[in-house]
Amino acid sequence: MKIAGIILLVLGGLSTLGAIIGAAQGHSTSFAGLTFVVLGAFLLSRANKKKEEEEKKRKWAEGKANENE
Repeated sequence: MKIAGIILLVLGGLSTLGAIIGAAQGHSTSFAGLTFVVLGAFLLSRANKKKEEEEKKRKWAEGKANENE
């Protein structure tokens, strides 16, 4: 999920930059690249939260295992 988020974030950023340049030159443009920026940021956020949750579970499991010994 993290790699897909980075890819979407980069593609969305480039698309949005192209739309801004096109709009500055007077062309009719679409800012649909912002959708990819938002989706990429969401995927990165979810990947980070998932990693934190896994670390909490691992620490909790290790703590419980140490209590039994």
